[in-house]
Amino acid sequence: MIKIIKILLITVLSAVLLFVFIVIRLFAIKIVDSQLQIKHMKELNGYYDSTDFVPLDESQFIDFDPNDSSIKLNDIQILASHNSYKKKGSALGKFFIGLGDSFEEANALKYGYRNLTDQFDSGIRSMEIDLRLRKTSFVLTHVPLVDNSSVAPDFSMALEEIKLFSDNNPNHIPIIMLMEIKDDWMILDHALQQIGPEQLETLDQLLMDKLGDTLFKPSEMLETGKSIMETITTTGWPSVQSLLGKVIFVLHPGSFTTPYYELDQTLSTQAMFPGVYKDDVNQEYATFVVHNDIDILSISALVNQGFIVRTRIDDYLVFEQDNYDHAILSGAQILSSDFTIGRSDLNSVDVIYLPDGKMIVYRS
Repeated sequence: MIKIIKILLITVLSAVLLFVFIVIRLFAIKIVDSQLQIKHMKELNGYYDSTDFVPLDESQFIDFDPNDSSIKLNDIQILASHNSYKKKGSALGKFFIGLGDSFEEANALKYGYRNLTDQFDSGIRSMEIDLRLRKTSFVLTHVPLVDNSSVAPDFSMALEEIKLFSDNNPNHIPIIMLMEIKDDWMILDHALQQIGPEQLETLDQLLMDKLGDTLFKPSEMLETGKSIMETITTTGWPSVQSLLGKVIFVLHPGSFTTPYYELDQTLSTQAMFPGVYKDDVNQEYATFVVHNDIDILSISALVNQGFIVRTRIDDYLVFEQDNYDHAILSGAQILSSDFTIGRSDLNSVDVIYLPDGKMIVYRS
């Protein structure tokens, strides 16, 4: 009996030690990523200050004249990267995702992206990011612990990277950042914090402090006596020309949209445009619409009303030509894909472009 008990104790202790080791390994990924981000920012500052730096020729990415003042923001289509901050992650993490969710979901996470600047340098002008609050800092991470590897874990530094690119390439097509605030799987990291109105105000202030005049805010296009939705459905969006060198942040629709809007229902002080789903376009703050199902008629109707629509070309790492064709045909302005040149693990022959090999095109 004593021998059996000893065996059981050794087995349990071994399992506990193995679990602790795995958790430490997974947490270590975040530490390494943070150190790499700091190093990357130092290298960037040196690069932009060197004589080797030459601003991008934006014309290589587009098929229209960006100085044509008749072309408005909602007249163009942009190929967007998806989960644009994400690294491929560890096999251990994927295994736990498979156990906790499904191995189909785990397999769909086997992708990663180049750093933000490399993506911008390749013509990416729209990204999607996931934000969480960890302790007192905002971080970019997908699933806590098990899929937490990021090219830009510290959001404040990510904003500095965006600002550096924009300042040094002042004629870039406006960058649209779709940001989803996440509060799922918080049990996996005890340092994660809930986000409420106070934290949303802090987030807004961070965006304004880090981006300054580079940030294009709702207040900059609001017309007197009109809601932001009435503004875009009557007068319309600003021209691309007037937005060159600007960055636009859109809050992904979800449970944080209403409390964010209620910070100031005139949107006179907010840094972000609150996004909506297709069934909520009657909201006074509706401008950007997330419509992930490629329904040509539904999307076209929204586009014709003046909304900017984001849809997904692909999902679960499955590309289908019909979805690509229908997404473009729908007129949706932000076309999200996991097969863009922003990926770090794809060969150049495996990435997709918009017609004529461009990243941003005039919506015909």
